Amino acid sequence: MLRASGIQWDLRKVENYECYGEFDWDVQWQKEGDSLARYLVRIGEMVESIKIFQQALEGIPGGPYENLEIRYFDREREPEWNDFEYRFISKKPSPTFKLPKQELYVRVEASKGELGIFLIGDQNGFPWRWKIRPPDFINLQILPQLVKRMKKRICISLDSKMK
Repeated sequence: MLRASGIQWDLRKVENYECYGEFDWDVQWQKEGDSLARYLVRIGEMVESIKIFQQALEGIPGGPYENLEIRYFDREREPEWNDFEYRFISKKPSPTFKLPKQELYVRVEASKGELGIFLIGDQNGFPWRWKIRPPDFINLQILPQLVKRMKKRICISLDSKMK
């Protein structure tokens, strides 16, 4: 919605995280702010995603590869629960690392907006505090201010229609 309202904001360009800086792509935006502008931004984002994908494919180095599907179909059809990996799956140690004693906030572009993750470390394997801010319902924070005294207005409106 922001890009459809004339603001050229894309977190992948602003923060330049992951490998988005290595690819040539443009932020899609429109200035009208209506549903057609949102539609055109979304279509433009799909075209830019294909451009990023094609550039990433061109960057994959050549050389021999292994066809994992052929290896899967060549296996004998035995129950997978007898495989070596499944017998010892609960005994595999999970990777551990220590979080430094600091606060960290990271945001990434998600399908419905910005996904934010806040961590406070205390030299332990688990964060002391953490909060994930999903992009889904962040726009509903203003809802209490928008509907203030609306119940009274709706009741008055219904009363006038009933008479």
